[in-house]
Amino acid sequence: MIRKLIYGAIILLVLLIAYNLLRQITDALKSGERLSSAADVVYKLEAKNRQLKKKLIQIQSPEFIEQQARNKLGLGKPGETTVIIPDDKLKLILGTSQSAQIRLPNWLGWWKIFFK
Repeated sequence: MIRKLIYGAIILLVLLIAYNLLRQITDALKSGERLSSAADVVYKLEAKNRQLKKKLIQIQSPEFIEQQARNKLGLGKPGETTVIIPDDKLKLILGTSQSAQIRLPNWLGWWKIFFK
């Protein structure tokens, strides 16, 4: 009787140790996955940071500032004449209108070709 209790206690102890060991293994695997996903996020953020730093350097350059001032503010150098063409005149000259910019769905275009 005592021998059965000892064997039962040993089996229970072995099962408890095995359960804790398996739980620690699964926790370690999960933490490894979290670490690799966090490393991926860090890599993507570093790449975006490098890209933004390049863009910042480009935006701070005198050429970019001059180009933006010319395009958006109508800046001209001494001796240059700035010409601003109104949008309606520009569309008339280029031959574009609002109706030309509307694109039909593909199926409706084919319908009009074959049945009208």
